Amino acid sequence: MSLTHRERVQLALSRRQPDRTPVDMMGNASMLLDNTYLRLRDHLGLTPIAPVRSGSSANYYDERILEHFGVDFRRVFLAKGSAAANTVHEDDTFTDPWGVRSRAIGIFINAIDHPLRHAATLDDVEAYAWPTAEGLYSADGVREAAYHLYHDTDYAVVARNPLSPGFLDRGCNLVGMAEFFMLLLDAPEVADFMLDRILEIYMGVYRMFLEAAGPYVQMVEVADDLGAERSTLISPAMYRRFIKPREQQLYAMIHELAPEAFIIHHTDGNVFAIIPDLIEVGVNVLNPMQTSSRDMGAQQVKDAYGDRLAFHGAVEGMEGDKDALVAEVKARIDVLGKGGGYVLASCNHMIDVAPENIVAMFETAVNYRPWQRT
Repeated sequence: MSLTHRERVQLALSRRQPDRTPVDMMGNASMLLDNTYLRLRDHLGLTPIAPVRSGSSANYYDERILEHFGVDFRRVFLAKGSAAANTVHEDDTFTDPWGVRSRAIGIFINAIDHPLRHAATLDDVEAYAWPTAEGLYSADGVREAAYHLYHDTDYAVVARNPLSPGFLDRGCNLVGMAEFFMLLLDAPEVADFMLDRILEIYMGVYRMFLEAAGPYVQMVEVADDLGAERSTLISPAMYRRFIKPREQQLYAMIHELAPEAFIIHHTDGNVFAIIPDLIEVGVNVLNPMQTSSRDMGAQQVKDAYGDRLAFHGAVEGMEGDKDALVAEVKARIDVLGKGGGYVLASCNHMIDVAPENIVAMFETAVNYRPWQRT
């Protein structure tokens, strides 16, 4: 007998073998960029729907596509707050509620002005017009949406990450990447003060979200890009000094407000050296498992941490040959899905993927069950 979607996910994330590997799409770092989404929508013969957000390169969440592919997850979203709108300028740039000015360049959104670039003292940081959790987001309708998904469907319910930049990401956005890294080194007291302000806002956002949805969700998304291709973006020692303590506070609150939920942490790149730290602060699932990065091979990470951590993502070859993609899907399930502990999804957003490849990826994933062979 097949499991329900929720049962399948709970087994897999608890590192036990489900009937098949769960699959996911349209969550944190598993969205379809708009052009890819529109091509897939038309390929499946679906009518247009409105985007769920703007100011991003991936703006659509379409449950019809999730249903078509047998995706095991559904997401609950915080509503935008009264001060959440971007300010659009005449030069086609826009400023977000955090004061970061950006421009769309091709399919990507790039920051071009960082409001705290010249912050050098505690007074500079304190004087900044920081947003508030209540201005950024509203929990209107969240409890009802989560309650409905929990009681009226059998999907695993996910609190969709409202804050894609994490602590390191946000600092880089506000100050500039090179400038923020230098701030960590040259003015740690200023960096601490800034990160504490970010933590205060993030705690408020997740408290608002999970006081409404916490009893009903099985997974909570968080994110912070901590890895590059060859190493962590900052040294493990700097991560433990500045980022880890804030993660510890935020994730402890999340576990308290959503006691049955797994925390899924998104970070690209090579984070092998700090995976034990992520586990220590309460991370249960690592996304996107970028296996092409140094030290992040599927077998290496599964052998080292598969008894304490589940994995999500890992499929990178979506834009190439369809047969090679099918082979990669099977290889990821063979290694990461053995004994449970794996949700198959794209390794980060689908940027320019043919509809036929997406169909092949998910059809292969839901039908490939190597552990059931006789």
